[in-house]
Amino acid sequence: MLREVLIYLSVYIGLFAAAYYFLSLMSSKKHYKKIPEKDLPRVSIIIPAYNEEKSIKGTVMSALNLDYPKDKLEIIVIDDGSVDKTYSIIKKIRDKRLRVFRKKNRGKGAALNYGIRRANGEIIVTMDADTFAEEDALKKMVYHFSNPKVMCVAPSMAIYKPRKILERIQQIEYLMGVFLRKAFSSMNAIHITPGAFSMYRKKFFDKYGLFDENNITEDMEMSLRIQYNHFIVENSDESVVYTKAPSTFLGLLKQRRRWYYGLTKNLWHYRKLFSRKYGQLGMIVLPVAVASILFSIILTSYLFINTLLKVKKEIIMFNSINFNFSNIFVFNKYILERWLFLFFSKPITIFLIIFSLILVAYLFFAKSRVTKYSGIKISIIYFLAFFYILFAFWWVVSLFYVIFVRKISWGKQ
Repeated sequence: MLREVLIYLSVYIGLFAAAYYFLSLMSSKKHYKKIPEKDLPRVSIIIPAYNEEKSIKGTVMSALNLDYPKDKLEIIVIDDGSVDKTYSIIKKIRDKRLRVFRKKNRGKGAALNYGIRRANGEIIVTMDADTFAEEDALKKMVYHFSNPKVMCVAPSMAIYKPRKILERIQQIEYLMGVFLRKAFSSMNAIHITPGAFSMYRKKFFDKYGLFDENNITEDMEMSLRIQYNHFIVENSDESVVYTKAPSTFLGLLKQRRRWYYGLTKNLWHYRKLFSRKYGQLGMIVLPVAVASILFSIILTSYLFINTLLKVKKEIIMFNSINFNFSNIFVFNKYILERWLFLFFSKPITIFLIIFSLILVAYLFFAKSRVTKYSGIKISIIYFLAFFYILFAFWWVVSLFYVIFVRKISWGKQ
């Protein structure tokens, strides 16, 4: 009985959220005014770097090549105690807009704050050292600051040249995020901003403080802080930024452990956001997000483990009657066929397929923004086959760290 209640409650929440977000986006009437070039604000791009010799040059050149008035743009790179060639690579780049600093390692938040204190811009952009922005991304994002209530603008994020299976899974995940971030923007409910290329008014830092240097997801904490103080986090879906994705299982696990650990801690710290006075963010988006995580962990784990146990039971039964699998190929084929049959014969699997079709619809919207991607069909297959299991696993590991108060850090500290 409890199992059926959990299944159908999760289905209801999922379908409600999917429909609500889609209708919110379709009914949105938000507009921004283009700012004349002579009135564009001065922008400072802060790039913290720790052992980024493989990507730092490309990131800095991407920032320097942005379509923005040269006299109104500065790039500040903070080498946070790298022990590789990061600093020497940056120093070889000659451009009057580039300023380079080197300091002892204290983590990403401290590196960002070090740069912000030395920045001359009215607008601060935080840019990861493995990020590459399209040339028009910066200017399109700046336009959203024509609304004085906007304190932060987030871009559309995409994976840079995905090739391996895990990179392709993340490719689809990020494309889904393009849709969701725009939908949340229509409700003034963006609660996670990417550190890769988010933009802030410097005066918000002046009044409400810099990044929390003890927070492992400082960008997430800042977006919640902005919402907590009743300002707006906007989304520029036409501004596309690419980031390099972890390509190994362990690398991806470490990233998600840090993200989800940080999300859990930050949501608890800003638990007062779960309130009517924060509108759709507090009454719908955050509660649905938490519920979706919990149900995903419970149901995906149940479906996967229960199916494996049934297959094991059948194998034991066949062994008991001396059934002979002629060779290992036949044996493995049987296991796969039975697992697939049992998996797809469950009602919950049908609902997962429905959700998958909804997610594909989200991708059509995202693909209209991130136009440089091609051949994503194979990525969709990988995503549908593996993402739900990976997502539940990442969360189980992350909650283990939360419960047992394990410290997670950014780079070396």
